[in-house]
Amino acid sequence: MGSELNHGTMRYAHLSLLGAAWLAGTITGAAQDTLNRSIQSLEQRMEAEGKLGVVFFYTEWCTVCHAMEQVALQNPEVRRLLDDRFAFVAFDAESEVPVEYGGQVFRYRPSGVHSGVHEWALELASVDGKINYPTLTVFNAQNKILFQHIGLLGEESLIAVLNELTGESNGR
Repeated sequence: MGSELNHGTMRYAHLSLLGAAWLAGTITGAAQDTLNRSIQSLEQRMEAEGKLGVVFFYTEWCTVCHAMEQVALQNPEVRRLLDDRFAFVAFDAESEVPVEYGGQVFRYRPSGVHSGVHEWALELASVDGKINYPTLTVFNAQNKILFQHIGLLGEESLIAVLNELTGESNGR
């Protein structure tokens, strides 16, 4: 009886692990699809509408990133500018999801047991070969970086930068 119970428990545990692995694969697949759709939308809007791309590179552990996201990026005027005049996406620089952009696939590059950085972040958020968070990068359809800022950027400063990049230094 003991071996039957043990065998039944093992089978249940094995099926549970298979189910969890399938669910994790489904969630990862859904996250990958969503992220790739966002980045493809960014790329399409840049090409079709002639908009500049804006990427907010952040990490989950970065408190300054969260502050900028909750204050500056939620400001109604900033949201209006980003929605109307730019193609915008926020990107977790430590995402392990491969993304496609410009005909290339960019992947997560591990650098330790629980650390690493995404190649897309290295491509667009590096300044002098180093990457810090948050980084706000503005670039054109030819992937020429027009503006980069490392660290917290307040609402008024961000509005001024966005207006200047679209040629409207006095606001609307």
